Amino acid sequence: MPPSSSRIDLRRASILIVDDNLHALELLSQILLGFRVENAKACSSPAEARALLTQTHFDLLIIDGEMPNEDGINLTQHIRRHADQPNYMAPIILVSGHTPVAKVINARDAGANTLIKKPVAPAVLLGRIERLARQTRQFIATERYAGPDRRFRSRPLPPGAEERRAEALALTAVPDRALSQDDVNALFG
Repeated sequence: MPPSSSRIDLRRASILIVDDNLHALELLSQILLGFRVENAKACSSPAEARALLTQTHFDLLIIDGEMPNEDGINLTQHIRRHADQPNYMAPIILVSGHTPVAKVINARDAGANTLIKKPVAPAVLLGRIERLARQTRQFIATERYAGPDRRFRSRPLPPGAEERRAEALALTAVPDRALSQDDVNALFG
């Protein structure tokens, strides 16, 4: 990814790192420090992370994919299943030393925003963080899935397939259904 002409300011970002390997935890912490992140918390187990996740909102979660007892995919699923928790919609980056296609698909289907292969290259991590910050993918919540819209491209639907957002798209396409700013303010005020 070519360098961005307008870098994002991460000084006030609140980031949680979860990794059972203390060296990897320290490396990720140092990389984030190099990005000028001033508020990074580190947890060496999913259990420790769960306690923090219920109390504190984070702007980004970076979770190791392979940990004993509970891997990053299971922790991601746990986060996405609890809509009442402060990090339900937080962007999640999984990091993993093993990235076969099946693991990438499992991470995506668990609700992770992206997966990065270890060892983590600072430029790759920064590129993914910037992409997440500028991302326009919708957050989807259904009975079976919660996370970012898994579609990256808008392609025509295959013959016979029905658009699952047809009803919502139809509502937004009708100008009479649009709310004025006063109407929007009344809903929140």
